[in-house]
Amino acid sequence: MMLKTLMEVMDLIESRDPVDKIRSKIEGRIKYEEKAVQDVTFIKALYDGGGENVEILGRLGAIQMSGVSKGLVSDADGAIVTLTTLLELLNLRDKGIELKVNASFVTNLSMKASLIPHSPFKFMVPPVGLDDALKIEVDPKASIILSIDSTKGNRLVKFDDFALTHVIKDGYILKLHDNLIDVYNRVTEHEIYMVPLTSGDLTPLDCDVYHISTLVSPWLYTSSQVIGLATVSPRMIPGYDTGVTNLNMLEHASRFTLEFLKYVENGGKVYNEKELEELERRVGQSSLRKVQRMTS
Repeated sequence: MMLKTLMEVMDLIESRDPVDKIRSKIEGRIKYEEKAVQDVTFIKALYDGGGENVEILGRLGAIQMSGVSKGLVSDADGAIVTLTTLLELLNLRDKGIELKVNASFVTNLSMKASLIPHSPFKFMVPPVGLDDALKIEVDPKASIILSIDSTKGNRLVKFDDFALTHVIKDGYILKLHDNLIDVYNRVTEHEIYMVPLTSGDLTPLDCDVYHISTLVSPWLYTSSQVIGLATVSPRMIPGYDTGVTNLNMLEHASRFTLEFLKYVENGGKVYNEKELEELERRVGQSSLRKVQRMTS
């Protein structure tokens, strides 16, 4: 049951030793690795079911803020949804239910973050810096990346449930496929909530323009399709606030992420590929490709 798994994950990571506790739940069940850089521990787990390579990426600065906040912070949502989906997938495997998809689950379990200027609230980013974090986080083998990030400190996307972006591919913003919107509608039982992106959101964070969050920043390091899943709020909440966990939204987001994997397993498309072909034929390659920081 997703809600039970969600509450278990929150209990595990709201502890003094979240890395040890998560490791004990995952290690030995699937391929698992950790990478410690400065004060950040990145974790990666590979669910090897065959089929398409998909990455579920939980983006965040930290799950807790030692010396600043006491307990789970709002910014922890990316890690919570990623780990909840992973553990639920493993629970299904224990029940004999297997997904034919290769899914990599990546997030960090840092208890410290850097605060960088942003209005109306400062962004929380890993102490290693956003670019270095993304180099570690983005799976070069993934053909589709679902990037999950808390996006509550803004004036633009003010809903009481999670929201999605359109697809980012090769510097273009492409309409989300209707069939995937149907999955969202089915899980949430309401109309789709969308994140309003601008061209600035596709630029590196050091570009001095407005960024709603780092939600779609992974596109800078991949030629894969990137979709953002934003946990949001009707009011503005800084990432370092505690006591703001929305269980209903996190359960919906985790359940959607699992259904997203099933959708991909069944050959579901996330955008209309002919639209990108038409744009490139008529307009040419997006000039935003020039800002990509791909390392391959």
